[in-house]
Amino acid sequence: MPGSHVTPPEPINILLVDDQPAKLLSYEVILAELGDNLIKATSAREALEHLLKTEIAVILVDVCMPELDGFELAAMIREHPRFQQTAIIFVSAIHLTDLDRLRGYEAGAVDYVPVPVVPEVLRAKVKVFAELYRKTRDLERLNAELETRVAERTAEVEASAARLRESEERRTVALAAGQMGSWDWDVETGEVTWDEGQYRIFGVTPEAFPLTFANVRGYIHPDDLAHVERLAAEAAAGQRTFQVEVRLLRPDGEVRWCICAGAVTPGERGGVARVSGVTIDITERKRAEEALQGVNEELERRIEERTREREHALAQLFEAQKLDTIGQLTGGVAHDFNNLLMAVLGSLQLLRKRLPEDPRALRLLDNAVQGAERGAALTQRLLAFARRQELKPESVDVIRLVGSMEDLLKRALGPTVRIAKSLPSDLARVRADSNQLELALLNLAVNARDAMPVGGALSIAASNETVLAGDPARAGVKPGDYVRVSVADNGMGMDEATLAKATEPFFTTKGPGKGTGLGLSMVHGLAAQSGGMLRVTSQVGKGTTVELWLPQAADQGAQAATARKRRPAAPAEAAQVLPHTILVVDDDLLVSTGTAAMLEDLGHTVIEAHSAAQALEILGADPRVEIVITDHAMPGMTGLQLACQLETDYPGLPVILATGYAEWPEGEEAAIQVPRLAKPFKQEELAGAIAAVAGKVGIADNVIPIRAR
Repeated sequence: MPGSHVTPPEPINILLVDDQPAKLLSYEVILAELGDNLIKATSAREALEHLLKTEIAVILVDVCMPELDGFELAAMIREHPRFQQTAIIFVSAIHLTDLDRLRGYEAGAVDYVPVPVVPEVLRAKVKVFAELYRKTRDLERLNAELETRVAERTAEVEASAARLRESEERRTVALAAGQMGSWDWDVETGEVTWDEGQYRIFGVTPEAFPLTFANVRGYIHPDDLAHVERLAAEAAAGQRTFQVEVRLLRPDGEVRWCICAGAVTPGERGGVARVSGVTIDITERKRAEEALQGVNEELERRIEERTREREHALAQLFEAQKLDTIGQLTGGVAHDFNNLLMAVLGSLQLLRKRLPEDPRALRLLDNAVQGAERGAALTQRLLAFARRQELKPESVDVIRLVGSMEDLLKRALGPTVRIAKSLPSDLARVRADSNQLELALLNLAVNARDAMPVGGALSIAASNETVLAGDPARAGVKPGDYVRVSVADNGMGMDEATLAKATEPFFTTKGPGKGTGLGLSMVHGLAAQSGGMLRVTSQVGKGTTVELWLPQAADQGAQAATARKRRPAAPAEAAQVLPHTILVVDDDLLVSTGTAAMLEDLGHTVIEAHSAAQALEILGADPRVEIVITDHAMPGMTGLQLACQLETDYPGLPVILATGYAEWPEGEEAAIQVPRLAKPFKQEELAGAIAAVAGKVGIADNVIPIRAR
């Protein structure tokens, strides 16, 4: 609603413990956007002083500290009753083994973060435990409030019972208060007598209500009538008193709870002469009891809900940590593998030029090159899984993409799953990231395979679609031209409850340890980021269909012509570039040596540097350098940072970024752009990149913006 706003959560106290002020400052910068109170301590003694004086929600503590280390401090904290539930997160750059982690958890830590710290991961972990602390504190506050209300309701019930006892002892006062009524029934004559209170309880007047046993019987709730008559008969037979709870149906429709108590008067000749008694209205007491029961049920429900939320949050945290760990490992391995493949491919290409015309040797050499190229393709898939590639929308031919990955799909699905394709020849091209689209289709195919444990059929279909404004059948899709790619199976299917959660992050039907639950949500994110949408339909026992709506690429003919123009130049054409003095910057000696060899083979003069700092020193001393080729992932200063520095110090000096992947710094785009040469690259690709920056051909297609640091 206009003008409405969400009240920000109340800040909590987070204690940062480290003997190094610089690290404390870095943690303070990372966690500042959480909006909480950050308390810093440079020693275990100072940390304990803060804990005794302040209510602390989360403790971030360094393991290696003088006097008391993090393990000893955590053990002391856990011994105090106040801090047994306080979340403790260890940070360490040294103690990183499984034994160190186990020791940390035994000391009372809830998490263990290695250094260097990934800001987003640390901020997310601290935020999760801060939210858990807030929810626990809210639950405790709610429990206290509910306990107070229960005590009040209990006191009201006890007071009502006391009033009832007082009413029984002082009948006259109770009747005057209107809570009771008296009655008398002459069994021999059938005459019934009521006082004013009895009429008030029944909600009738003496003028409108003839006092007969049959009329009175009609006001008793049908479900209570048989019980009341039985007790009355038993009391009459034994000539004793009786008491029964009964519901009365008043003329105004209100139901009143009453206690009807009576005593039997025997006749002179035996039998029952009359029955006399009182009716006590206990409706308010019943309502209080029902309200108390409702409060108790609400308390139990909210406790269960809070418990489920906490368990769900912990499960999400675990899955996020596992996924992040796998992503870091995969990305790191793929990056190192790219460097190895770079050295292998470059050396094989140069070796092929120098080998004599021996068909068998050349065939073996070609096999080695093909193996290295397949390894490069595998590396790209690993980087895509690790989310270490930027999203690069381009015009994609869906028919060609599906055809190229058909062998991969067959291996992933196994022999028990049949693949059927329905892709019309006039299918438009889509604008999307081809690598991510391929990964999305593979994810959907694997999900379909898991839904068909005994085998089945997988159908991949596509069609051109046009969505008009206000089309009710296309709700959620913006007007425009789309390509609808569908992946369908005839497996187990999903019920409505499962389907409603299918695209939620971390939701999986594969059981613990068998999936992160992020596959379908990643596909959903790709569709949304590409300007389309994801739609899932399913029926139990009939299968599931996932539709990926992607926008068509603008100007299909121009896209195809542009694609033809952007084909890599032939080696002979690229070799026509005049020789240059080129500075190669790479911290990997194998890659640096291989790149230099390919450049020298092309006739260029090469100077090698193994760090950005060394490159700046060489540039300051040697004015001959005409082009710089630099790796990105280097210690100290990255390749992007070096390119920014060179733009400032040496304007106009061409820079080529040679890398397998890059994680770009956040911020606004700067005014310069850097051509990217994807590792591992061939000699002709290297020559083409040099020709591009040297002005012999157009600027390379793969250009990445440098973002402000």
